[in-house]
Amino acid sequence: MKLPWFPGHMARAKQVMKQHLSGIDLVIEVLDARIPQTSRNPDIKKIIGNRSRVVVLAKHDLADPEETKAWLKILRTDGAGCYAVNAETGEGVEDVVSGISHLASETMLKLAGRRRRSRPFRVMVIGIPNVGKSSLINRIAGRRSAKTGAKPGITRGKQWIRVGRAIELLDMPGVLSPRMDDPEAIFKLAATGALTEESFDEVVVAEALLEILRDRAYHALTTRFKLGDVKDQDGHAILRLIGEKRGCLGSGGIIDVSRSAVIVLSEFRKGLLGRITLDLARDDRQEAES
Repeated sequence: MKLPWFPGHMARAKQVMKQHLSGIDLVIEVLDARIPQTSRNPDIKKIIGNRSRVVVLAKHDLADPEETKAWLKILRTDGAGCYAVNAETGEGVEDVVSGISHLASETMLKLAGRRRRSRPFRVMVIGIPNVGKSSLINRIAGRRSAKTGAKPGITRGKQWIRVGRAIELLDMPGVLSPRMDDPEAIFKLAATGALTEESFDEVVVAEALLEILRDRAYHALTTRFKLGDVKDQDGHAILRLIGEKRGCLGSGGIIDVSRSAVIVLSEFRKGLLGRITLDLARDDRQEAES
């Protein structure tokens, strides 16, 4: 699987980020709780330097709870505050706000101690497309301030959002990880909805995903699609069975696996096939030790 493009607006976003960092007090890095490692841009730490950083695992309601706990522990060892949230319902957002407010108070006290004029505490929010940045900002701000949508990359330009009188949030365009020569990373980004549909083969992604679901969410998979015993079936065979069950038939009664793949990916992204984390925390520890 190869990604044929790297959107120009994402490359430009890195430059915009660098230009605005001089006035930033805190960076909130929003990651997808299902792919905490894959959804990180490896250049972020180099770009933001020694600025304070908070990591938010968004969409944690779609991820394996035990894996999320393990990832929170791993990410906190990196010296960053870390929170798991569901921005759609607001779960966990108050903890993020409390953490930001605490850091803002410390910064304002330092400014006062230096007899510097009071100013808003400035926060930059970054993350890959469709990870939930704008939804998180809307929850923090308490109103629909930033554009949101299911299409990756809907936030095209930077936006400043005021939160009360003390905090300003800067919503940045999505900055996609450049590790696009890694087929596994592309698969995970595609499966979770971070890539545009035109940039990958939905059938290939759905088949690979079905094999993971067969091994790790068998009951949810077979129950949702009313399948029989598929323990010995590969992804292609399961995809065809789902197409048959859901009436994805073309001319002559031929199963349309493309339509079947769209259904599988859509229902996975909605959490209808179980809470699945594709980046396993134990795998990350093994890589670090090797």
